[in-house]
Amino acid sequence: MAWSSKSHPHRLLLTKQFPLGLEMLALFQPVMLAANKIWNSCVWHSRETYKTEGRWPSETELKAKFRAFAAWKELHSQSAQATVEEYFEAVSSYRKHRNNGHGEMNPPGFKPKNCLRTVTWKRQGFAVENNTLILKLSRTREPIILPVPENWDVITLPDGTRVKGAPVEAKVKAVVRRRRVENLVLHVTFDLGVIPVRTEGLVSAYDYNSALVARTVSNGTQDLFVCRELLALMQYRNKITAEFQAKMSRCREGSRRWKKLLAAKLRALRKLDRRIKQMEHALTKHLAELDAAEGVARAVAGDLKDLRRSSRTGMKNKEASQKINQMPYHRMQAGHKYKSIMRRVHLDARTEKGTSVTCGVCGARNPAWRRKRGLWVCGSCKTTMQADLNGSTSFLKRVLLGDCIGRQLPFALKPPRVWRWDRRLNRFVQVSPRAAA
Repeated sequence: MAWSSKSHPHRLLLTKQFPLGLEMLALFQPVMLAANKIWNSCVWHSRETYKTEGRWPSETELKAKFRAFAAWKELHSQSAQATVEEYFEAVSSYRKHRNNGHGEMNPPGFKPKNCLRTVTWKRQGFAVENNTLILKLSRTREPIILPVPENWDVITLPDGTRVKGAPVEAKVKAVVRRRRVENLVLHVTFDLGVIPVRTEGLVSAYDYNSALVARTVSNGTQDLFVCRELLALMQYRNKITAEFQAKMSRCREGSRRWKKLLAAKLRALRKLDRRIKQMEHALTKHLAELDAAEGVARAVAGDLKDLRRSSRTGMKNKEASQKINQMPYHRMQAGHKYKSIMRRVHLDARTEKGTSVTCGVCGARNPAWRRKRGLWVCGSCKTTMQADLNGSTSFLKRVLLGDCIGRQLPFALKPPRVWRWDRRLNRFVQVSPRAAA
């Protein structure tokens, strides 16, 4: 996993995984149980404070409260503080959802006493010496020493460039399946620095949609990605959730039957989530590869942060609102961004307001020209094209010319290429244009 840092638009952070094996469980189990005790202590203190004073304690208050606890003294100070920060972030997310009208949300709760919680070591909490990772604990305990493979901090970019990253964070996670620990995995985040991007080249624009992703390049190339399989998986996830909730509603909460149904529900949802994320990864990787192969220097995607808010104000029907709110636009855009940076392409997010109701060829604007089933028929220049491709073309024209209304397209459009998910190959392949009909 990788992402782009907020400190610089082209600074790349990447996380690598290193399996440790169950033989390391004896070393990490006391540390993970101590982190779990700190989490449960934060939950207890927060609930008591809310009952007596009607407020949630601050992050500083929680850190000062448990600094003298025995569990705190078993960990490195930065690791103990990281556990409190994770809890405070969960509480902040809960309060934000409640303020936005989601009354069904519950605050973070207690974890089982034998839960092996993930432990985080920040930059001050570990050291690297001669292919050896030293994870520091409290001053009274010996550090955990882990051997790492040679060149473990060297990352190879898609163009073959080898970049040496600086480790900035380390985490140890337990892989638990059916209540049994199967493995321990070390996650190390490397800072690869600022990746130089291209300064000259073409410009591409993307229009994200719930079932389609449209792409238009400044040389006239058009691509349409049919994502109906991704949308079907999300709708199937809703169906599975509803079926389990209906069965669980007929059981007493906390009973054996209820717990078995809950475990089965979580297993089914985790499996579906893995399939959804794999398809998202394949889609964003393919988009970045197309830009790199065609000499694109700058890519622009729509800023959809206000789309969910508008869908809740009566602008959409219930079915369309559900599709909009469940489509992982932010996750897709984040994955698309770091994959583009790895291929030296800059990705930016801009507003695309009004581009879907403006003709991408002549610039005439009329919402009624967007017909059903994604068909755009311009009443001015008689252009007929797929509606999402028209939106990406108008979006690209706004980026190039400053506005899309009343502006002629400065280049000729090529016949669109259509891509669709192939289950056998686990990737998007080019198919006939009839697949987008």
